[in-house]
Amino acid sequence: MNGLSTGQEMIVLIADDHALVRDGLRGLVASVLGEVHVVEADDGDSLMQAACDGPRARVALVDLNMPGMERGFRLAELARLCPSLPLVVISALTSPDVVRRTLEIPSVHAFVSKSAPSEQICAAIDAAMQGHKLPFALRVADAKRPELILTPRMEEVRQLLRLGMSNKLIASTLGITEGTVKNYMSEIFKALNVSNRTQAAQLDSESL
Repeated sequence: MNGLSTGQEMIVLIADDHALVRDGLRGLVASVLGEVHVVEADDGDSLMQAACDGPRARVALVDLNMPGMERGFRLAELARLCPSLPLVVISALTSPDVVRRTLEIPSVHAFVSKSAPSEQICAAIDAAMQGHKLPFALRVADAKRPELILTPRMEEVRQLLRLGMSNKLIASTLGITEGTVKNYMSEIFKALNVSNRTQAAQLDSESL
């Protein structure tokens, strides 16, 4: 791994076994964070070496299915050894069980499909840098927002939902009860014609 001195320059770790993907992520990182020093890894071993033995990274973008990742289980080892390193997982593996297990890891702040638009990956990087945890959102093809008018309060709840906030945190932010937030969520789901938080957040982001 690169052992060059970077001074006070921000370090970002990009781990993927495809050079073209790493190059693309470099550009996205630059669009969000500006000029940074990028350290690259192309398998599980080089990822662990870069994260644990190299210069301290501010955030890491990690492919879940690289060689040496042991079907993603090594991610938990990385989180245990480097708990302060925010992780953004970018993967072609998006089964519900894989997503759930990955997002349960405390230092994983976002799980993004490799087929996601660049805006979604940029949002995940930004969330990780700010310490926010985002819900997983699959892109819904040809999804259209129903032309229904929401109340101002419902719009506020929906915007906080898109930031990945829990019902409890939304309630605290808006000064209302958690039960009231649940009621608003039910109405939002009906308005957007969706059945869960992930779908509601994704449909909203695509409509803006």
